[in-house]
Amino acid sequence: MKIKKLIATVLATVTAFATFGFTSCNLLGGKEKLIVYTEAGFAPFEYIQDGKIVGVDVDIMNLVGEKLGKEVIFENVGFDTIVDTVAEGKLCNVGAAGISVTPARAEKVDFSDEYYTASLYVIYKSQAEGDYVSMTTDDVNGVYWDSLKGKNIAVQNGTTADLFLGDEIAEGGAAEGAQKVGFDALASAVADVGLNSDVLIIDELPAKKLIEGKSDLACAPLYYKGDEETPDEAAVDTYAICVTKGQTELLKAINEVLAELGKEGIQELVNKHLGL
Repeated sequence: MKIKKLIATVLATVTAFATFGFTSCNLLGGKEKLIVYTEAGFAPFEYIQDGKIVGVDVDIMNLVGEKLGKEVIFENVGFDTIVDTVAEGKLCNVGAAGISVTPARAEKVDFSDEYYTASLYVIYKSQAEGDYVSMTTDDVNGVYWDSLKGKNIAVQNGTTADLFLGDEIAEGGAAEGAQKVGFDALASAVADVGLNSDVLIIDELPAKKLIEGKSDLACAPLYYKGDEETPDEAAVDTYAICVTKGQTELLKAINEVLAELGKEGIQELVNKHLGL
């Protein structure tokens, strides 16, 4: 009996010490982690530099981490997995990857205030410019959906460009007869232009960044063609950050950071990561 009591006493002491030890670590500066899912091929919003994920969205979320007193950890994943993973709320509670608000996504997650609007662009072979580019009613060189009829069009899976193209194909729209060529990584999509894909649709800033130093590629904004009474309309994409539903404190902190930065502050971050 004495031996059993001694063992019980030792075990109780060890358990108490271990509990105290873990508690002490937290009290002595250990930070709660905030896991953020992103797809780091979407410069200037998220990209890899010197082995680290950096970009506009990274800067924004680091400010959120400071506001909440949390260490922010960024995970580089496939874009089309982000919203569903955030919705589940087990592996992460935040998705920051140039994500656009859509009704389908809003059913799964909560969105922050929108913080950036960009035009969709089309990347094509420079020598084929005459096949795609026209002067729009905005007096800019743009690509109409009509010029993409019957073409093989590359998109990154799960992006707004993917959704726009899906609508055009499903509804028998201006891109009638077009075929989608889906990619998980933008770099692979760009490399495929002129091979299995005729063009690539992606947002403006990443498009311009992705063709830097590639003289055989060019890009122009994507347009819906108007009529005699309606001017041409640019295809646009607006970004927000998504969080697991019910994460009100987190969402509030994100919106506070976006409000503190304002449009000028966001543009400064964009310029910084573009090297301007």
